Amino acid sequence: MRQIERAVQLLRGWKQTRLEFGDGIIAKAGDTVRQFGEVCLVVAGSGSINVSGVLGRITGSLGAAGVKFDICAGVEANPSQETVYRIAYRLLARTFHCVLAVGGGSVMDAAKAACILASAKEGELPDYYGAGRVSAKIQRIMPLVLAPTTSGSGSEVTRFSVISDTRQGLKKLIADPAIYAHAALVDPRLTATAPAHVTRVSGLDAMTHLIEGYLNRIEPATDPTAEARALLGMSLLFEALPRAIETPDDGAARGMMSLASVLGGTMFLHGQAGGPHLNSFSWSTVMDHGEATAVMLPYYGAYYAPVVAEKLRKIADLLGVRPSESPATDFAEGLFSFYRTIGFPTALREFSRFSTADIERAVEDGRNNTMKLAAMPRPVPVETSREILSTIIWGAYHGKLDDIVRI
Repeated sequence: MRQIERAVQLLRGWKQTRLEFGDGIIAKAGDTVRQFGEVCLVVAGSGSINVSGVLGRITGSLGAAGVKFDICAGVEANPSQETVYRIAYRLLARTFHCVLAVGGGSVMDAAKAACILASAKEGELPDYYGAGRVSAKIQRIMPLVLAPTTSGSGSEVTRFSVISDTRQGLKKLIADPAIYAHAALVDPRLTATAPAHVTRVSGLDAMTHLIEGYLNRIEPATDPTAEARALLGMSLLFEALPRAIETPDDGAARGMMSLASVLGGTMFLHGQAGGPHLNSFSWSTVMDHGEATAVMLPYYGAYYAPVVAEKLRKIADLLGVRPSESPATDFAEGLFSFYRTIGFPTALREFSRFSTADIERAVEDGRNNTMKLAAMPRPVPVETSREILSTIIWGAYHGKLDDIVRI
């Protein structure tokens, strides 16, 4: 309980997005939306919130608050540009004062992107890919309220939106402070009906955010509580994720996971993710995002080790690893043990749809993503990126650290 209270304290007053956390907080959806206006577009996924009764509770709350609404459902995993255009069309077809997005990271990311188009009222989605391109047009997107139904992406508190270009088979990133949501309702009860697989992969995504955010460059002067948020989030997650998978209705575990997810999202207030997320953009058709980031994390950690050794030791300690002379090995072995606890693979070759051709694709995609190469705590030089990325990814394929630690 003290950890939960500490997490809530650290998140209280988060300036970028007004956060409200707690079991049943979704009942305030109507009152929250009403602060922005009387007409709302509800953006949702492809059916699960109907089955669970969540959508009914939300629309009931909106109605009780005197908010008129339309529903735009059917947002898929890894949302496509076409889905974003469909939502934006609905927003532009009539006057909406606010958007309420209810779902996982895909739903929230699609809503953010659609709000860009509806607010800027010019250009096409590719015009906004990259960093800072939204702010060049508008100060902030139209009012957006997010209600996550998974504990993973942290999109409810980030300045990021990831959209799939289905023609190129690639994910594209929008990074801009103009797309922070105005409010977020984080209700752990909304995650309780998630299947074990969704709980696992979304939890692994949150874990990667916490660890990558912690390992990547953090300037104490600009974000003085970042290290505390990261370590607390990891501590919550390492305890709660196995429980949430094993016992889906464990309310305490769900609450801890929701907080860990939000804490993970806050880790990118100033920086961004590095290597594991770099490769996930290339493998969206062969594994879930959380799987792609998590399976690569031990191996990028080994590459980072020369510059983040003490941080790796702290994470290994949280995982209960007795320290050795190799922080890289301790960190990786701690994660491997945790992965086995939750039934998750430790090497790329264990994924049935993954092939060696996916390695070369990731290397080529990675070499062209200079933003991610530079974001790593031990940056990958462009001129040697092929060799370094190949060594890391082939090591992950075979489940071996030896060649990586010699780079």
